Amino acid sequence: MGSDAVPGLRGAGVTARESEVLWLVGDRLQNQEIAARLRVSERTVESHVSSLLRKLGGSNRLALVEAAARLRAAREPLDGLPRPLSSFVGRDGEAGDVLGLLEAYRMVTLTGPPGTGKTRLALHLAHAASGLPPAVLIDLAPVTSARNGTGAAVERAFADALGVVGQEHQLRTLIRQTLAEGGHWLVVDNCEHVTTAAASLLADLLATTSHLRVLATSHGALHLDGEAVYEIPPLPLPDELGGPAEILRSGAGRLFADRAAAASPGFEVTAGNARQVATLCRRLDGLPLAIELAAARVRFFTPGELLARLDDRFALLTDGARGAPGRHRTLEEALAWSYELLSEEERLLLERCSVFPGGFDYDTAARVVAYPPLEPGGLVRIFSRLLDRSLISSLRRADSTEYRLLESVRQFAQRRLAARGEAGTAREQHARHHLGHAVASVPDLRGRDQGGALHWLHRRSADLTAALRWALDRDDTTAAWEFIAGIGTAWEVVGCSGELFDWLGRLLRRPPPDGPLGFRVAITCAVVFCYQDTERAHEFAERAHRMAAGGSAHDRALARLALGWTMRYGERRAIAVEHVLRAAEAFERLGDDWHRALAMSACSHASDGATMLSRLTQAADLFGRLDDHVKRANCLNQLAIRAIEERIRLDDVPGWLAEAARLARACGNEHERLHAEVYRATFDQHLGEHPVAGARFGALLPEFRRIGDLRCAARCLLGLGRAASFAGEHDAARRHLADGVRVAAGLGDTRITASGLRLLAGADHAVGHFERAAALLGAAERLAPTGRRDPDPGAEAPGGPRDRTPPAITEDAHDLGPAAITGDTRDRTPPAISEDSLDLGPAAGTVTALRDLLGREGFDSAFADGYRKAPARLAELLPASG
Repeated sequence: MGSDAVPGLRGAGVTARESEVLWLVGDRLQNQEIAARLRVSERTVESHVSSLLRKLGGSNRLALVEAAARLRAAREPLDGLPRPLSSFVGRDGEAGDVLGLLEAYRMVTLTGPPGTGKTRLALHLAHAASGLPPAVLIDLAPVTSARNGTGAAVERAFADALGVVGQEHQLRTLIRQTLAEGGHWLVVDNCEHVTTAAASLLADLLATTSHLRVLATSHGALHLDGEAVYEIPPLPLPDELGGPAEILRSGAGRLFADRAAAASPGFEVTAGNARQVATLCRRLDGLPLAIELAAARVRFFTPGELLARLDDRFALLTDGARGAPGRHRTLEEALAWSYELLSEEERLLLERCSVFPGGFDYDTAARVVAYPPLEPGGLVRIFSRLLDRSLISSLRRADSTEYRLLESVRQFAQRRLAARGEAGTAREQHARHHLGHAVASVPDLRGRDQGGALHWLHRRSADLTAALRWALDRDDTTAAWEFIAGIGTAWEVVGCSGELFDWLGRLLRRPPPDGPLGFRVAITCAVVFCYQDTERAHEFAERAHRMAAGGSAHDRALARLALGWTMRYGERRAIAVEHVLRAAEAFERLGDDWHRALAMSACSHASDGATMLSRLTQAADLFGRLDDHVKRANCLNQLAIRAIEERIRLDDVPGWLAEAARLARACGNEHERLHAEVYRATFDQHLGEHPVAGARFGALLPEFRRIGDLRCAARCLLGLGRAASFAGEHDAARRHLADGVRVAAGLGDTRITASGLRLLAGADHAVGHFERAAALLGAAERLAPTGRRDPDPGAEAPGGPRDRTPPAITEDAHDLGPAAITGDTRDRTPPAISEDSLDLGPAAGTVTALRDLLGREGFDSAFADGYRKAPARLAELLPASG
């Protein structure tokens, strides 16, 4: 192989005979052996060796051996490029995009966070591209600045890859000359740690060679003129609820399945593990390196077991393929490689940003993380550098930009922040900002900017959860209560959630606070617990009333509202109406229109249907004028359900529900949207569309359970039971109805409980449980006498209402304690009942039939037994669950 065959040798002035000597020196032949091979004297060989050392910049014979090896490696054909042993998965779209860019631009840079697959995609393109010259791979990962500076080390890496030899001060010229001859395509990998030197050399080469094309990989752009930057996103994620086919249609799911099958032959994504695989891919952010490392562990763990271990992902995701670079053998090493390239202030900012569990905007970050030694004025510069290095991801949303750390990056940065000893301070900054901002948004929640406030709360729910966890972990119950009670009655706008009840459960393991904060806590708990436990809610209302005795007029009005609010669902609904009406009058005098409307909206259980709808309409209109669309939607929903129950203004129901759903969707309030849907199902049932209603109730039940609204969960169960009864599926009906009664009784809602008991009586009669059916009717009569109209939300054939004038009450008439739930103030003598006074769903003629089957005496005895059954013992009448 002569010097003409190696452009790098010719450029260095190496003659053909010297080239022959170089190859033989590279084969580790001695001068005597070379002389014999070439038929020259040893002195001539010594002369050629000296000349080669001078021309190629070496200091000894070993340097020539190394130069010959580099030149041989550089002369390998295209097939000499590394060929990955595993399949190329999930990047077909990106490959097509980049090939298009390579046709349009001479300089293309692939960017992305560590482990996103930049090198893999670049090598795939080097093998797959057909319209470009053979690619030359230049891997800059091994380059250090130890030898004559970083710039010289980068030039040496280029020269070695291109087969260019010469003294270091000549290398750039020799590289330029080599690339000037014909077309060339360079794949320059891992530029992130030598960005300045690599960018300087590439700028020179592109400017002086017209046919050169470059595909580079780096954590960030090289900032060259004419550079096209392509950020490689994480792989597309599967839907957590998708089946095997949906999982395999996503890039992340397909990569996991492919690598898992390689590690554990026979592995497949099945219906049994699809959800765990999807969740794994999502928790790993679709990061290819993390997914491949996790899939390799399928040999030892099921996908579910892998999920349980992801909280310590850096211990789990190790032992990558042996052919992989050292920095990609473990997830932590890949991230450490990027972290070590940061300046101290960049590291600190990255670590502090790890306190955000999800997305965040720049202004929030500036308020949370910009404290000494980081200053607000310099933050944008440091923040931009982290964006450039792909350690912070960005997503443009309309006219704003949201930032986030991939979960693996966030956990890595959290560990570094903890090691620095600053995790506590950073978490406190984050928590106090978000808890304070939430409380400050209450006026907006009540109408000033409701959409914006609800949007903020929804988008920052993970931050608020983290903030509450911080407060509870450090036993700072004051901070937690200040947040929860600071929202106060505005939780009616936010909507309840299972998480809110979890927070309250943890906080109430201790006695609630006293003083002004304690009063606000009592008001808040009185309102919120009505979704789960009305007896407990009423206890908090009574506590608030006692605390308000010496307080302001506004406090007293709030306490009266809380009393009426919590009494609406028990046996003293008439008293509840009196309380909320007086509270509404007080708020009107005080100029508090929002709480006045809230009080009026609680008049939904008045004995006179027309009066009730009139008050709800007034409340809806007032909320509308205040721009509180959530509570207007709530009032419209209540108008609909009360109209269905009272069988009045039924033509208005579809319009009310449609507007309620529209307002709820526009505000992003899930709770009111679900209310509109469950009342739509109730209306369907009223119209006799039981299969449609049953399907709706079945879909809504898990949603209400998830957010902690037990009252509407009970409604769904009773609706499912009624639908099953009409379909003749009496066993299923009894199961749903019994479950609904248990939920409603535990909640303390006597109306829904009584309705469920009557429906269950009809189902029991249908399957031959006649005595229990009569007892269930008696228990229902005790809770909600048929003489007083309190029908089920889906009742189809109720009797006519009979007005009951509410008793006059005094200032202290509310203070009846547990009697509000147990009804201990009423006579327990069973009344006579008539067939048309009972709501038994499809089981028409139940009372007459039961009397015929049991005899009048037998029926009356069983009925009386049920009537005397205390609410706490209702479970004794119910069929076994399940």
